Amino acid sequence: MNDLTLGDVETTALIPLMNRATETKRKNARIHDEKAVEIVRALGIDTKEYDKLVTHECVVARTIMFDETVRELIGRNPDAAVANMGCGLDNRFERVDNGRIRWFDIDLPDSIEVRKKVYRDTDRRRMIGASVFEPDWTSEIGTDNFVIAVAEGLFMYFDKEQHTRLLHNLTENFVHGYLVVELMKPSMMNEKKHDTVKHTNAKFGWGTDSGKELEELCPKIKLVSEHSFAEQLRKSTFASKIIGIVSAKFNNRLAVFHW
Repeated sequence: MNDLTLGDVETTALIPLMNRATETKRKNARIHDEKAVEIVRALGIDTKEYDKLVTHECVVARTIMFDETVRELIGRNPDAAVANMGCGLDNRFERVDNGRIRWFDIDLPDSIEVRKKVYRDTDRRRMIGASVFEPDWTSEIGTDNFVIAVAEGLFMYFDKEQHTRLLHNLTENFVHGYLVVELMKPSMMNEKKHDTVKHTNAKFGWGTDSGKELEELCPKIKLVSEHSFAEQLRKSTFASKIIGIVSAKFNNRLAVFHW
């Protein structure tokens, strides 16, 4: 596992992995991801550059909000197919599984090759190495399925044209579904403003002030809800609350769309 080779954007998957692992090991852990602990231990990577206070608290808040939202949508659509786009080394399936859903972890081929070192396909969980912009992976899920597409820590690395391509790929290949996505404001589209991303070679793409801007790119999707991670940050530890208050105007958001 220490022969880790990832592209610039895929390397950012190490950031939430490290933060979930260190949080899991805390006495009063707010999230639990034993797989993340196992992977970090096997990789033998120094977490210092990837586990900074602000990012740590934001990753915890983001994880809680994504888990709760995906779990709620699964509760309303218990036989849905879940497309976990840009999955990296994520293990959300274990935290939200209802025993019935079919789950697809999708990422670029090099990321999936790394992922296969620590995860295995099962009857209800499969890995797909593909670009999310191409239609091929949708047929592997089955385009007649109701899909819940999840995009955590992904869209901010795409430019406007790529946003458009992906949204049309989803809506043209799945009849109905939800998109659960993390959005970043234009004012934060500077890697040096982020205490962990700045240690990678990843580059941000296109940001939005409102999820409504995505509706303009793809009229089929409709914004259902949009909430700042600051809302969850203010519910947690003292440090988290301070970060939530200070960052309220420019924190990333979780948006849900339906088509």
